[in-house]
Amino acid sequence: MTAARPTIGTPSTRRVLRTVLSAEVLSMTGSQLSAVAMPWFVLETTGSSGAMGRVMAAQMIAVAVFGVMGAALAGRLGPRRVMLLSDLTRGPLVALVPLLHHAGLLPLPVFMVLLFAVGAFYAPYTASQQALLPALVGDDEEQLSRANALLQGATRLTVLLGPPTAGVLIAWLGASTVLVLDAASYLLSAALLRHGLPQGLALPAPVVRPRIRDAFGALRRDRLLSHWTVGQILGETTWQALFAMLPVLALLHYGGSSALAGLLLGAFGGGALLGTLLVGRALRRFSATRLTLYGRLGQVAAFAVLPLPLGPLGLTALLATAGLLNGLSNAPMVAVRTTRIPAPLRSATLTVIAAAGLTGGTLGLLGAGTAAESLPVPTIFAALAVLQALAGVFFLLGAAQGRRTPSPPTTTSQPKDHTHPPEERTP
Repeated sequence: MTAARPTIGTPSTRRVLRTVLSAEVLSMTGSQLSAVAMPWFVLETTGSSGAMGRVMAAQMIAVAVFGVMGAALAGRLGPRRVMLLSDLTRGPLVALVPLLHHAGLLPLPVFMVLLFAVGAFYAPYTASQQALLPALVGDDEEQLSRANALLQGATRLTVLLGPPTAGVLIAWLGASTVLVLDAASYLLSAALLRHGLPQGLALPAPVVRPRIRDAFGALRRDRLLSHWTVGQILGETTWQALFAMLPVLALLHYGGSSALAGLLLGAFGGGALLGTLLVGRALRRFSATRLTLYGRLGQVAAFAVLPLPLGPLGLTALLATAGLLNGLSNAPMVAVRTTRIPAPLRSATLTVIAAAGLTGGTLGLLGAGTAAESLPVPTIFAALAVLQALAGVFFLLGAAQGRRTPSPPTTTSQPKDHTHPPEERTP
């Protein structure tokens, strides 16, 4: 007999959502500390923005490779197992960075291997989070937008507070100590998930084993999904390239202050948090699709200003504005995308989308790090503005063509099993 799925207002649903949000705050706070400490450490020890780009890109490459190769992992093991396994593995891996550094055993290739290993778990973890929400609140687009806004609001809060705190802590304790704090945050998140997520949480779809080509087929058949995925790749390329440039600007152009690097990232986080908090109110006036488009086109306008001689104060204001637009559009974008994917393919397809977007991030990190060694900053920023404009075009095309492309019935290569998933066991 099928058990009724909890709604967003039930105590059990609220308890699970609080667990997911709290775990996100813990692990993402550490990650935001590391977002400043990792590139700062490489810049200080090598003096090369190209080396910084290669180290940070190693993590993104793993996201792309293992996101696609492990596309079925989230669907097969279930969100709880994947999230626990990811946190329990990433914590020790991050801790190895300062330990090997102090032992004199951290040449650049080893550093890259460690970050590659850390990145291998990112896409399955993110997809598992997104697949967990429909299991709790259902497939209603507005409810999913609000639930995603809650989750992303927790993330944006860490982006607001984490980088400025990291800048101060790096100056006080050093980058290695900040990385230890990041490692501890993953382990605390795993402990919270282990005790707060129910083992028998049922997903809203039959258990299937979708192949990678099934996930790609879902993207190919739906014009909105395919165009928005390309737009996300281009957008992620520009964002990661911009984030890679911030430590370079702070260290080499704005007086060498780690606090300023953290403040610039924090400005984006503050704007994104405000935008996320406004999602619920904006959805009273606009559909999730329209709100996504407004935010993405607003980002195009913000990036068009980027090549101007803004200085630290102007760049801070621009990052806050772009973050606001990103926060307003991201949760509705995820909700629209999730509801259009057939439920049995959702985990696998979301993993592929996350991997595709962060493939663009890899290119952005590599490109920005290399370009910063030979090109003036305004030229790099002009290239980012062009890429962001192309991303906006794909979001427009996807919304226009997506209205004429209804989601097809689910087809997979495996026979459907209309039983509930077996109870998960903690790894």
